[in-house]
Amino acid sequence: MMGSGMMMGPGFMGRGGFVGMCSPAAAGFSGWRIARLEQVIKPTDTQRAKFDELKATSDKASEALRLACPTDVPTTAVGRMEFIEKRMEAMLQSIKTMRPAFEAFYATLSDEQKSRLDTPSDRGRFWRHLW
Repeated sequence: MMGSGMMMGPGFMGRGGFVGMCSPAAAGFSGWRIARLEQVIKPTDTQRAKFDELKATSDKASEALRLACPTDVPTTAVGRMEFIEKRMEAMLQSIKTMRPAFEAFYATLSDEQKSRLDTPSDRGRFWRHLW
């Protein structure tokens, strides 16, 4: 069923359109999410080194995503598809960059901290733009 916004229609990219796909909020672990993660998890001194590595990796991944965004919005359907493909490839690379640092940090968490992060009601705080 194809309605408004399906495939290449006017609402295809959501409210933010192509510009929204390149916003800091769409980049996954942008700075504010790292700050929120720090507030919720409250890393201990022992966990701080892995958290700082995660933060540095997040900055690197966010910058790579930012650089993958075009300076001009594509005007053709083919151009929009190419943009989406490049953006998805950049997002996948960002996740591959982030995952080892995140897993290393996650491994340092206590069961209580993991529970705070893993609870479905908390998922929207950090992962809203990824699912």
